[in-house]
Amino acid sequence: MDTLLLTVQILALLSLSALCIALIVLVIRLKDFVAVVERDVREISARAIPVLDNMEAITTRVKGMTEHVEDQVQAISDSFASVKAIADNIVDMERRVQARVEGPLLESLGTVAAVIKGARTFVQRLRA
Repeated sequence: MDTLLLTVQILALLSLSALCIALIVLVIRLKDFVAVVERDVREISARAIPVLDNMEAITTRVKGMTEHVEDQVQAISDSFASVKAIADNIVDMERRVQARVEGPLLESLGTVAAVIKGARTFVQRLRA
Protein backbone atom coordinates (compact mmCIF):
# COMPACT_ATOMS: atom_id res chain seq x y z
CA MET A 1 0.00 0.00 0.00
CA ASP A 2 2.90 2.33 0.67
CA THR A 3 4.28 1.70 -2.78
CA LEU A 4 0.87 2.41 -4.28
CA LEU A 5 0.62 5.63 -2.32
CA LEU A 6 4.16 6.53 -3.29
CA THR A 7 3.41 5.78 -6.96
CA VAL A 8 0.25 7.92 -6.83
CA GLN A 9 2.21 10.73 -5.20
CA ILE A 10 4.93 10.50 -7.86
CA LEU A 11 2.28 10.50 -10.61
CA ALA A 12 0.56 13.47 -8.99
CA LEU A 13 3.86 15.37 -8.73
CA LEU A 14 4.75 14.50 -12.33
CA SER A 15 1.27 15.63 -13.47
CA LEU A 16 1.63 18.80 -11.44
CA SER A 17 5.10 19.37 -12.95
CA ALA A 18 3.72 18.80 -16.46
CA LEU A 19 0.89 21.20 -15.69
CA CYS A 20 3.37 23.81 -14.45
CA ILE A 21 5.49 23.40 -17.58
CA ALA A 22 2.37 23.74 -19.75
CA LEU A 23 1.35 26.88 -17.82
CA ILE A 24 4.86 28.31 -18.27
CA VAL A 25 4.65 27.67 -22.02
CA LEU A 26 1.18 29.21 -22.07
CA VAL A 27 2.40 32.27 -20.16
CA ILE A 28 5.30 32.67 -22.61
CA ARG A 29 2.93 32.46 -25.57
CA LEU A 30 0.58 34.89 -23.84
CA LYS A 31 3.50 37.26 -23.27
CA ASP A 32 4.41 37.05 -26.97
CA PHE A 33 0.78 37.65 -27.93
CA VAL A 34 0.58 40.67 -25.62
CA ALA A 35 3.81 42.01 -27.15
CA VAL A 36 2.33 41.65 -30.66
CA VAL A 37 -0.90 43.37 -29.57
CA GLU A 38 1.11 46.14 -27.91
CA ARG A 39 3.17 46.63 -31.09
CA ASP A 40 -0.02 46.74 -33.18
CA VAL A 41 -1.62 49.26 -30.84
CA ARG A 42 1.49 51.46 -31.01
CA GLU A 43 1.48 51.24 -34.80
CA ILE A 44 -2.22 52.07 -34.96
CA SER A 45 -1.69 54.96 -32.55
CA ALA A 46 1.21 56.28 -34.61
CA ARG A 47 -0.88 56.16 -37.76
CA ALA A 48 -4.05 57.44 -36.10
CA ILE A 49 -2.53 60.62 -34.66
CA PRO A 50 -1.94 62.30 -38.06
CA VAL A 51 -5.37 61.18 -39.21
CA LEU A 52 -6.98 62.63 -36.09
CA ASP A 53 -5.00 65.86 -36.50
CA ASN A 54 -6.13 66.03 -40.12
CA MET A 55 -9.72 65.39 -39.08
CA GLU A 56 -9.45 68.19 -36.54
CA ALA A 57 -8.18 70.57 -39.20
CA ILE A 58 -10.93 69.50 -41.58
CA THR A 59 -13.54 69.90 -38.87
CA THR A 60 -12.26 73.40 -38.14
CA ARG A 61 -12.39 74.32 -41.83
CA VAL A 62 -15.88 72.86 -42.24
CA LYS A 63 -17.04 74.80 -39.19
CA GLY A 64 -15.59 78.01 -40.67
CA MET A 65 -17.23 77.30 -44.02
CA THR A 66 -20.55 76.59 -42.33
CA GLU A 67 -20.38 79.88 -40.45
CA HIS A 68 -19.50 81.69 -43.69
CA VAL A 69 -22.40 80.02 -45.49
CA GLU A 70 -24.73 80.96 -42.64
CA ASP A 71 -23.55 84.59 -42.93
CA GLN A 72 -24.11 84.53 -46.69
CA VAL A 73 -27.57 83.01 -46.28
CA GLN A 74 -28.42 85.69 -43.74
CA ALA A 75 -27.18 88.40 -46.11
CA ILE A 76 -29.25 86.97 -48.96
CA SER A 77 -32.26 86.72 -46.68
CA ASP A 78 -31.80 90.36 -45.67
CA SER A 79 -31.48 91.33 -49.34
CA PHE A 80 -34.70 89.52 -50.19
CA ALA A 81 -36.41 91.26 -47.29
CA SER A 82 -35.18 94.62 -48.62
CA VAL A 83 -36.37 93.81 -52.15
CA LYS A 84 -39.75 92.73 -50.76
CA ALA A 85 -40.02 95.96 -48.77
CA ILE A 86 -39.18 97.99 -51.90
CA ALA A 87 -41.73 96.04 -53.95
CA ASP A 88 -44.35 96.60 -51.24
CA ASN A 89 -43.56 100.32 -51.26
CA ILE A 90 -43.89 100.47 -55.06
CA VAL A 91 -47.24 98.64 -54.94
CA ASP A 92 -48.43 100.99 -52.19
CA MET A 93 -47.29 104.03 -54.21
CA GLU A 94 -49.07 102.65 -57.29
CA ARG A 95 -52.29 102.32 -55.31
CA ARG A 96 -51.99 105.86 -53.95
CA VAL A 97 -51.25 107.32 -57.41
CA GLN A 98 -54.08 105.32 -58.92
CA ALA A 99 -56.47 106.48 -56.19
CA ARG A 100 -55.47 110.13 -56.68
CA VAL A 101 -55.33 110.15 -60.49
CA GLU A 102 -58.06 107.69 -61.44
CA GLY A 103 -61.03 109.82 -60.28
CA PRO A 104 -60.00 113.08 -61.97
CA LEU A 105 -58.80 111.22 -65.09
CA LEU A 106 -62.12 109.39 -65.48
CA GLU A 107 -63.96 112.60 -64.90
CA SER A 108 -61.82 114.38 -67.55
CA LEU A 109 -62.35 111.51 -69.99
CA GLY A 110 -66.07 111.70 -69.35
CA THR A 111 -66.01 115.44 -70.04
CA VAL A 112 -63.97 114.97 -73.24
CA ALA A 113 -66.33 112.20 -74.36
CA ALA A 114 -69.32 114.46 -73.67
CA VAL A 115 -67.73 117.33 -75.60
CA ILE A 116 -66.99 115.00 -78.54
CA LYS A 117 -70.51 113.62 -78.41
CA GLY A 118 -71.92 117.16 -78.28
CA ALA A 119 -69.70 118.26 -81.17
CA ARG A 120 -70.76 115.22 -83.21
CA THR A 121 -74.41 115.92 -82.50
CA PHE A 122 -73.91 119.61 -83.41
CA VAL A 123 -72.22 118.66 -86.69
CA GLN A 124 -74.97 116.15 -87.49
CA ARG A 125 -77.63 118.79 -86.82
CA LEU A 126 -75.85 121.29 -89.01
CA ARG A 127 -75.71 118.80 -91.87
CA ALA A 128 -79.26 117.79 -91.48
